[in-house]
Amino acid sequence: MAAKLQAGESIYVYGFTFADIAPPSLLGVDDRHLVTAHRYADLNAVISAVDLLDYTGASGESNLQNVAWITPRACRHALVLDKMQAQGAPVYPVSFGTLFSSLAAMERELARCSVDVQRVLQHISGCQEWSIEATLDRNLAIEVLLAEGLASGRFCLPTAAGRRHLEEQKLRRNLSADLDDWLAQCFSAFQEALLPLQRDFRERKLLDNKVLHWAYLLPLENVAGFQEQMAGIVKRYAAYGLNFRITGPWVAYSFCQHTSS
Repeated sequence: MAAKLQAGESIYVYGFTFADIAPPSLLGVDDRHLVTAHRYADLNAVISAVDLLDYTGASGESNLQNVAWITPRACRHALVLDKMQAQGAPVYPVSFGTLFSSLAAMERELARCSVDVQRVLQHISGCQEWSIEATLDRNLAIEVLLAEGLASGRFCLPTAAGRRHLEEQKLRRNLSADLDDWLAQCFSAFQEALLPLQRDFRERKLLDNKVLHWAYLLPLENVAGFQEQMAGIVKRYAAYGLNFRITGPWVAYSFCQHTSS
């Protein structure tokens, strides 16, 4: 660090990068202490000082349960990582609130994990993380698949109105039962189209009503091609009620094993 810790201070860690990369010039999570770097072997730990009591003990527990306290600090944590990425640096992020009592304590942790961190940094170097999320209007998908089946002749309905209605309902039930298989086929097609563009891929946990949540690690030169492919997929499948949200670039959280103190 640029200066030694003062009494009652702790080291706050944002992440790790290669030793020849300087940290961004800005204030850290507490908006008081500058972000600096501490070199260990071939790595730079991107750090700043914080008041230990802000994160530990009764006051720390209260702060960490207070959204109004956490939100601006979490945003500054993310800002440091975003600034690192914006200057072209691969960054191995750690979770908000990662603290060490001293440089020696942090170095002990780095001695344990530095090889893995360097391996990950090499893997994500020159890349960005992009996220794809999707939701599905199942009723709309069933209606469109039914209409397609009828138009193609794959489904045939009797002419009598009563029997026709019963057969339509049966077809809808069958389509509903098979909808997950249809989705799986769609997802397989998406993955095949995007495979040549990716360096890595992760499936993320599905939350709320999402049917898809993927993270892609993309070389910078493939980002435009990825966006073009996704634009075509979005356009093609909108009629089925499959709605996408594509976001990025992100720091490569999905492709890093987070280090803990």
